[in-house]
This record gives sequence, C-alpha cells and structure tokens, in this order.
Amino acid sequence: MSVMVTSVAMAQMKNVKKAYKLSEAYENPDFYEAEALIEPALTDPSTENDPYTWWVAGHIYDRKIAWENEKLAMGQSADRDLQNESAFRAYDYFIKSAELEKKPDAKGKISDKYTKKIAATLAWYYKNFLIFNHGLKSAEYEDYEATVNALEKHLAIVDLPFMKDYKGNSDAPKPQKDTTYYKIKYYSAIYSSLGNKNDEAIEKFQAIKNKGHKESEIYQYLYNIYNDRNDTVNMLKILTEGIERFPNEVVFLGLTINIYLEQGKKQEALNMLNKAVERNPANAEYYTIRGQIHRDLGNGEAALSDYDKAISINPNKNIYYYNKAEFLYYKGLNLDAIASNTPNSAEAARLKTQVKQYLDNAKQNFTKSLQINANHLESLRMLRNIATHEDNQAEYNRLSKLIKELE
Repeated sequence: MSVMVTSVAMAQMKNVKKAYKLSEAYENPDFYEAEALIEPALTDPSTENDPYTWWVAGHIYDRKIAWENEKLAMGQSADRDLQNESAFRAYDYFIKSAELEKKPDAKGKISDKYTKKIAATLAWYYKNFLIFNHGLKSAEYEDYEATVNALEKHLAIVDLPFMKDYKGNSDAPKPQKDTTYYKIKYYSAIYSSLGNKNDEAIEKFQAIKNKGHKESEIYQYLYNIYNDRNDTVNMLKILTEGIERFPNEVVFLGLTINIYLEQGKKQEALNMLNKAVERNPANAEYYTIRGQIHRDLGNGEAALSDYDKAISINPNKNIYYYNKAEFLYYKGLNLDAIASNTPNSAEAARLKTQVKQYLDNAKQNFTKSLQINANHLESLRMLRNIATHEDNQAEYNRLSKLIKELE
C-alpha cells in the first residue's frame, strides 16, 4: 500500500515539473496541457502543501502573459485581454504559494525562494495595471462584482506582507499608495455602489474621503447613498463635514438647507447660513441663498439686502438678478392686490405708484439677467407676465415669440 501511495506522490511531483516545462517551452508552449497537469496536484495530499506546486500554477498563467509579449516582438498581435485575465488568475495561486512558504519545512527551515519571485511578478502586474484592466473589462459587461474583485486584488498587492521587504527595480518598482492607488480605490467604491453593495461602497468612500482624490465628489456620493436610504442623520452628518472641509463649495450648504426647509426648520437654515457668511463673507452664493430664506421668513428688507450683496460680489451671474427681480415682482403683485381692495382712492393711488416702482425695478433686473443669459426662459416668462399686467400687447407678443423659439 505504501508503495502505491509513494508511486502516486511521485507521479504528481513529476506532473508539476512537467507542467512547468511545458509552460516554459521556447516554441509553442502547451499551456492547456500544463493546466491539466497542475490541476490535480493542487488537491493531491502529496503536492497540495508544497509552495512550488502553487507557484507553478501561477507561473503557467504568468508565462501566458510573457508569451503574448513574445508574439508582439515577433510582429504578431498580442491578446491584451488574455494577459490581463492571466494576471488575475495567477494572483491567487501566487498568494497561496507565499503563504505555504512561510511555514517551516521538514527540517524546520523557512525559505523565501518563491516569495521573492512572486513579489517581483506582482509588482510588475501592479505597475502595468494588468489585474486592474481585467476588472475594467468586466465592467463593460456590467459584471460589477467581478470588477470590484479584480480592483481589490490589484490594490491588495501594496499591502501584501512580503512586499514590505521587496526593494523593487526599474521594471517592477515597489508598489506604493500613490495618487493612482486612491483613484482606483475611488473606482472600486463606485463599482460597489453600481453593484448595489452600498454598505461596501460607504466603507470604501469613508476610508478615502480625505485622501486627496475627488474628495468633494466622494462626499456627494456618500450623501446620495444616504439620501437613497432616507438616512437623514447620516445625510446631515456628511453634509456638515462637507461644509467644513469645502467652505467655498455651495453644494453641501445648499443640500443641508434643503433638508432643513423640507423639515420646516427655516430658522435653523437661516442660522446655518449666517455662520457660513461669517466664515466666507465673499461667497455670493451664500447671500443669494440667505436672501431666499429671508424671503420665506417674511424678512423682505433683509432678503433684498442679501440679493444686492450677491450682485455686488458677482455681477456676472444672471440668477442673482433673477432672484432679486422675482422677489420685487411678487412684492409688486401683493401690493397691487392690496391697492385693489383699498377703498380710499388717494391711498390706492399711492399704492399703485409703489406697484409700478416694484415692477419697473423687477423689469430692470430681469433684463439684466437676460443680458448675461439671453436664453433664460424664466426671465423671459416673468417679463411676459409684467407685459400682461401692463396690458402691453406688443411686448407680450415679442416675448412669446422668443419663448416659443427656446421651448
């Protein structure tokens, strides 16, 4: 019985060596036969715990990559997708080989013979983005789970224990957590989200939100995920962080204000805007947003003051003129309604004069808005409303024609 076991073990060892030779053939390497020979050796008791077995399994795929490069050197086309997939498949075999090599052999010795080779090979994969590119190919087919798997393997190379001692060389430098590393971490988080694994995406985004790559976009991605979950607590938390980290970007403040307004917390929204203005008094957006809140709260003079401040800071943005003009327009209409119900003719006349002043002022600001953006439909429609109020048919027709051309 022992003779038979020994015979089987020797056969498997021979198959491992033969698989290696077949993959190393100078001309026409037989990769398929090499794979067929190595496969049973990975589960056979005589060879499954030998780091060499697993190294050969990975090396077969590595040789496929090299063979495609050799074909390129001979003027033939190289199959880049095959190379990328081969690197992806070699990875697990190499990792298993390195793990086994850490264990003492029969003599109690620990070797790093294959681990050194593996470190250099994986560093070369990392430099050339082979595993990463395999992931992108999967993304083309919307197989986001496979995409994330590949991207995470690529990233994991940096933190492999044996990479600490790897010195690197010009062909395969020591893998680093550089800007490209964090770009790929960013892509991995996005693909996790696309694959409906939002818990995973949140964890990834949280880990890289302050690492220097697309930080603002990451905060917005986190907000969108929390928003989809109706998680107001975490929405407000990430928006508050965004306001502090990006004081010049209005998006985080604007979204926070919207949440407060939806909850009917107008005073809280105003308090937040006051703090934002204190931090950054030169931000025109803050003033126009605060003007809208003041308007909702019935603070007309404060609203008008903020609209004017926004315009003084940035006179080249049409929406600032539009916001002011819209406020003046409705102020005029409200006053007109009061005038129409005022029995005292002198008082009614006085109010009508004020109405005209408000509407003329609104008209001027709508016109300024259009001078900056001639296609601003809202400004054109509001001017048409004023023309209707003034019973100016010619102006109404002119504006209607412009609106129709833009709609």
